[in-house]
Amino acid sequence: MVQKAKIIEAMQGFSNELNKAHGNSQTAQFVDESLAELQKSDGVAFTGAFQYFLNRLPVVKLSDDIKFNETEKKMWHEVRSFNDLGNNLWGASL
Repeated sequence: MVQKAKIIEAMQGFSNELNKAHGNSQTAQFVDESLAELQKSDGVAFTGAFQYFLNRLPVVKLSDDIKFNETEKKMWHEVRSFNDLGNNLWGASL
């Protein structure tokens, strides 16, 4: 079972890396806002917010027209590794 803290930690690392290279971008802002939302969410609300983030980030990044560097790619893949949330019962255990 994935712990909420592991997802938050991965998101924080991703956010930090994005802010180093793309601090003024909409993508970095979206990640920061999503991270704040995840930190205050629990259960099914956490699952929904995280799934929304995973679905929306590629769209925001594309419209922002930025390219991830190697470190950002690595951090994004780490965050994406939590994609398999299963059904909403996964969030009930957080």
